[in-house]
Formats: sequence, structure tokens, C-alpha cells
Amino acid sequence: MTVPTSDAPRRGRRAGGDVDRSDGSRALPVTTRGWLRVLARVALLPPAVCYGVAVVLAGVIAALASGTTPGGEPGLGQALAVGIPLWLIAHLVPLQVTGVPLGVLPLAPAALLATLIATVARGAVTRMGPRPGHGVLVPVVATAAAAHAVIGVLAAALLTPETVVDASPGLAGVTCGILAGLASLAGVARPCGLRLLPDRVPGWVRAGLRGGLLGAVALLTAGAGLLLAGFVADAASVRDVFADVAPEAGSGAGLALLTLAYLPNAVVATTAWLLGPGVSIGLASATPATITSGLLPPLPLAALLPQSTPPTWAGLASAVPLAVGSVVGWRLAPTAPDAASRVRATVTAAATAALLLGLAASLSGGRLGAGPFDPVSLSAGLVTVAVLGWIVVPGLVVALLAVPLGTSGARPVRRTPASRRAPAAASPAAGGTSGATRASDAPADDTAAGDDDGEPDEDPGDDAGSDADRDADRDADRDADRDAAEAATGPADVAVDSPDEGVRPGGDGRG
Repeated sequence: MTVPTSDAPRRGRRAGGDVDRSDGSRALPVTTRGWLRVLARVALLPPAVCYGVAVVLAGVIAALASGTTPGGEPGLGQALAVGIPLWLIAHLVPLQVTGVPLGVLPLAPAALLATLIATVARGAVTRMGPRPGHGVLVPVVATAAAAHAVIGVLAAALLTPETVVDASPGLAGVTCGILAGLASLAGVARPCGLRLLPDRVPGWVRAGLRGGLLGAVALLTAGAGLLLAGFVADAASVRDVFADVAPEAGSGAGLALLTLAYLPNAVVATTAWLLGPGVSIGLASATPATITSGLLPPLPLAALLPQSTPPTWAGLASAVPLAVGSVVGWRLAPTAPDAASRVRATVTAAATAALLLGLAASLSGGRLGAGPFDPVSLSAGLVTVAVLGWIVVPGLVVALLAVPLGTSGARPVRRTPASRRAPAAASPAAGGTSGATRASDAPADDTAAGDDDGEPDEDPGDDAGSDADRDADRDADRDADRDAAEAATGPADVAVDSPDEGVRPGGDGRG
């Protein structure tokens, strides 16, 4: 006896062992070899790319500054040595340069590195079959965090005070691991279904989180616009700094790259100035209300810090966060049907924006040597409190006063009358009959009065057919009038059709 077999389990596999998904992509089979290959890519690719870029930049800048070629032996060795502290700087690890602290680290390389880590982690999860129940998220995130932490410890251990630059191995391991872990977690959030978790929380929480993200982005955008306006208005000062500090091509290229690397820090500092706490470099500080003069580092971005009496338009700076808070409240008003939900959503949005900008302010400042430029402070605590106030107060006022906009987030559903749910009863040409309504008014023999295409029989000698046609037309006109009346005034009482009494328009349907 032959038992039939089915090839269904093998239908999704190719000769090479890959599995075809429903979306057309191919995934490695879940084997030890496949997992090791993918996890090795997660652990080694981002650190290697980061170090390679750091070595290339160091080599090119050293070659331009010294006039030698990047392929020369001294230049290559110097680039390899400089690439290690640059790798640590990209991971936001504080350093010691000639014995003085360097804690003001550029955010642009860290953002690019985090994007690379997230992209590689997302690709790894996709290849390994991203499903929440498969346990793919934990191995990928743990591998990325552990690999960067170990490499950070080794890189910091290679630096000694004799090499001009030094770093703490323990602090380097923790910082690199946290950065890589958070970046990889953000990368695998979508394929592993973590973005579905907010659907389980109340609606006002989701609306508040989106409002907080909107508020933070709007404030940072305003800060970037003000910084750009400062560059344009004070371009002469920036050009003088380049001419004094870096007159050669190589040093000028290095200073330009340094300016681009610290550009996100400057955007956050400008946002802190708009919010009110301002920014301080050593003894020099600037807020919309007061300015304290002091020595500034010879950097193009530092030259933009105001050193004279605040301009007359500085008092208008408060209009920007006020407008942002009002916009957040306006956007949150239609998301909640009652005042309590609007209050909770607005407070959640303010807390979210405050935490994001407070974290950005804390990462943008730090120690800068041990001289007159130390420290660079953006007052992360004051920034957090200022964001809370600028969003909560105007946001609550706008959200509570926008009652007509926010009282109902969904439109009421009207019940469709029975006459509209039967489109065949609207026209005699639809199928030659009009359902129970016409069947009750016309004799049974009259249903065959039309031709095959639904048109009525136009034989003048057939009196019964003519009567049926007139009755059908009259019923159709009556149905059309009733539909028009219901569309204007609301649905009328549904009439109950009876084979004995027919249809009574406007009746109560009791027979």
C-alpha cells in the first residue's frame, strides 16, 4: 500500500536551503552557522567601518597639513594611532588630552555611528526571521552592545598618558555598550514588532508621545534656523577665525570638519538660548535677557556667541517656544473627547519633549580643558524645566479652549435606511423587478412585463403590461422622493411591506 506524501513542508525552500517569505525576501535557515555569521556581522562591521573612516580622515588631514602623501609610512602610522581616540570620540567617550579633560564631544559622528549600528541590526533581524516569539531581538542587541563595549575597553587600554590622549577603560566600555545597545534596539524595533507596544496603552498616551516628539523637533528646528541666521549675519567673524587659526589648506580642512562635527551641539545650544537658560563657555554666558563677556575658544561656532548688549529683538525669542507649545496643544485637542484626557495628553507631551531636549543638552556640553573655557554648560536641568513650562502652559490653554475642534474625534455613524440598502429597488431597469415593494403592488404576472435587458414592454395592445409599467414608474418616483426627504431631514420610519396592503410611504410599519 502506497502512502501519498505531500511536498508542502518543502515548498518554501530552495536548493540552497534558503526560505522564501511571503514578501518575496529570502532568509537564512535558523541554524547555528547562519546565526554566527549574522551576529559576527553585527559585532564587527560597525566598529570596523567607524575605525576605517577615522583613520582615513586622520591620514588625509595629516597629509594636507604636512604636505606628504597618505601612503607614506610615517603618515600611515600616525593615522592609525590617531584613529583610536577618534573612534572613542565617535562613541562619546570622554578623554584626557595632555592631562586636561575633554568632555565636550561632537554629536554628529555619534549620530552617524548610531545610524550605521541600527541599519546593520535591522538587516540582521530581517535575515534571521524577525518575529517577536523567535527571540531574535535579544541576541542581536546583546551582541552589538557587548562587542562595542569590549572593543571600547581595548581601545582605551591602548591609550596611555605617554600617548598624549588617555581614556578610562571602564567608562569607555560602559559608554560604548550603551550607545550600541540603544542604537541597535532602535533598529530592530520595527521588524521585531516593538512599535506595536504603544497600541496597548491608552490613546492619550500615544497622542502625548507624538505631541512631545513634535514639540522637540519644532524647537530644534527653530534653533537651527536661528543658528543659520547667525552664520549669515556674522559671516565676517567666522571668516576671521578661519583666517587666524587655520590659514593653510590642511588646517582649514580640519577646522571645517571640526565645525561640522560640532554643528548639532551648536543647534542644541541655540535652542537652549531660545528657551531662556542660554549657554555658557567658561565665564562667558548668553541668554535672551543678559550677556556676560569672557574669553571664547578660537572656533567658528564660539564666535557666534553674543558678547555685547542683547539686541532689541532678543525679547521676541520667547515667542518661539510659546508658539511651539500652542501648536502642540492645538494638535492634541482633537485627539481626546474630554478635558481630562486633553490635560493628560498635554502633560505627557511636555514631559516627553523636556526629557529629549534635556538629554540633548547634557550630551552637548561638558568639560573643555582646565582653563578659561571650562566648562561648556547648557544647563540641562534648566532646559528640562523650561520646556515643561513652555509646552504645558500654552498647550493646556489651547487644548482646553479648542472645544469645537476636540470634542469628538470620530464622526457619528448614521443608520442606513432599508430602502438604501436595496439598490435594486431604486430603478426598474436594474433587473426588471424592485424587490418586495414592487412585488406587493404589482401582480405576479406583471413581473415579466420587461424584456431581458430590464426595459418594460412597449406593446400598446398589452393593457396589463401598460398598467404595470405605470405602477412601477409611480413606485420608483415615490421611492426617489422618500430618499430625497430622508437625505435632507434624516431617515424616516421604515415602512413594513405587506403582500395585502402594499407599501405605505411614511407609515409606521404596524400593518
